[in-house]
Amino acid sequence: MLLASIVLAVIGPIVAVLVAIFAISLLIVFAAALLFVIQLWKARLLGGAIKVDPDSFPEIHETLTAVRRQLEYTRPIDLYVADNVEGKAQLVHLLGHRVILLDGSFAAGLHEEQYARLHFIIASYVGALKSRHARFAHISMLLDYLKVLRFVSPFLNPYYRATTYTGDQIGYLCAGRLEAPLSVLARLMVGNEMSAQVSVSGILRQGVLVEHRWMARYSQLLSETPHLVNRYINVIAFASWANPQDYERFLNSLDQDSQQRLQMLLHASPHADRAPRTTTVHG
Repeated sequence: MLLASIVLAVIGPIVAVLVAIFAISLLIVFAAALLFVIQLWKARLLGGAIKVDPDSFPEIHETLTAVRRQLEYTRPIDLYVADNVEGKAQLVHLLGHRVILLDGSFAAGLHEEQYARLHFIIASYVGALKSRHARFAHISMLLDYLKVLRFVSPFLNPYYRATTYTGDQIGYLCAGRLEAPLSVLARLMVGNEMSAQVSVSGILRQGVLVEHRWMARYSQLLSETPHLVNRYINVIAFASWANPQDYERFLNSLDQDSQQRLQMLLHASPHADRAPRTTTVHG
């Protein structure tokens, strides 16, 4: 019995060290494999899409430069225009790699209103990156790494949804008026061609259903990104606090039923208890 205790006392720490070494080795191998996959993906992107620079899509490049200057974001970001981008626009941020993807047809429909709509979509992504770094600079890399582990993702989804909302809010401040983000979000829902037929009253009516149906709310809990309808309403709610004059102009354009629905949705918003104030982002 004594001998067994001595053996366990000697072998126990050795086993623990070996297990730790094995676990660390697996993590290193996994990280190396992941980095290889990312580099391979970027190589394919470089060969099959157009990277935005001063010569290719100069307006988009100028907008990205202006947004980075506004937000004082100095980390490198690659922006590509490609055909058939899933979701029409994407932000890929993993292990220090930051890539914005814009669908070509989608981007072509944003060259209006002095590029305010293009300004919003780029600023929303850069704003999300800025928010992640500012809030969790010391663990952002770990969070991005954990994102690839499926059993951890559900616990990180609220964090990523929050950064999406924050990015939209920053994008609104950069664009300067409520029309730009609402137009872009409508285009994300139905595409450029059909977006003109999307009515604010219809989205607000749909927003009430999303707010009150538990299955719709549950489906969002399983997703890394918020429902587009919720993003639409969140921008309006944020404007009601950040820029009351812009919000009042928007509110006056609605019929009475839509105003009532909006007030109901704003009451459930995180911005409901915030005192109105005017906020701007200076270029």
